[in-house]
Amino acid sequence: MPSQPGPAARRPAPKGPRANLVPLIIMAAAGAGLLTWAVFLILGRSAQRRAWLVWSAVYAALIVAFCVLEAASGSSVTDLAANIAPIPWVIAWFGGIVHLAVISRDAARRIQQVQRVADGTPVLVAARERIKERQEGRRLAVKDPVLAREVGVGRPDLPGAEDYGLIDVNHAAPGALCQLPGITPQIAERIEQTRQSVGLFTSAEDLCVTLQLPPNLTDDLREHAVFL
Repeated sequence: MPSQPGPAARRPAPKGPRANLVPLIIMAAAGAGLLTWAVFLILGRSAQRRAWLVWSAVYAALIVAFCVLEAASGSSVTDLAANIAPIPWVIAWFGGIVHLAVISRDAARRIQQVQRVADGTPVLVAARERIKERQEGRRLAVKDPVLAREVGVGRPDLPGAEDYGLIDVNHAAPGALCQLPGITPQIAERIEQTRQSVGLFTSAEDLCVTLQLPPNLTDDLREHAVFL
């Protein structure tokens, strides 16, 4: 019998979303205020947050002001420039670090929300599209069940079928039924046996009552299942 991988061989738990901000925090601290604008530019673009892009421009302006005042302080124009030159630099450095610490949790959340899946679609957008696709499939199943069966609504087990992200409890193979939330291979076999011996199911409620499934599965099954 092949040995089972122990806990040490398993994939390490993913880091929390805030861990992804550590390089930016280090960049802001090590940059001595000169790179604070770049950190907020990265955050604004990554989190699609316009306010942080504005802050990037503010911190950039502070650094420009610091450089201008530093250049002027070497001339005989005024000593005032030499006295106030450190102020925008200190604000850009220490103020930027404090600012970054304050928004870090919100930044991590927003960046996680707009992380992109393999096809380049934002995660939330892709989720909304899946929900919309299932809604369209359910509408088709109600309006024209014959057409729905013809195009393969709820049949990911059929090659070329347009399943609409749904599973047809009354016709899908047991392997496809296991894609439904809470449906194990054993329950899938019971569904198959019940279809043959008793008849087809009419709804998620009927499925849960007939097979005595946990009531909390009803809503999830209603969202992902269709009964043709």
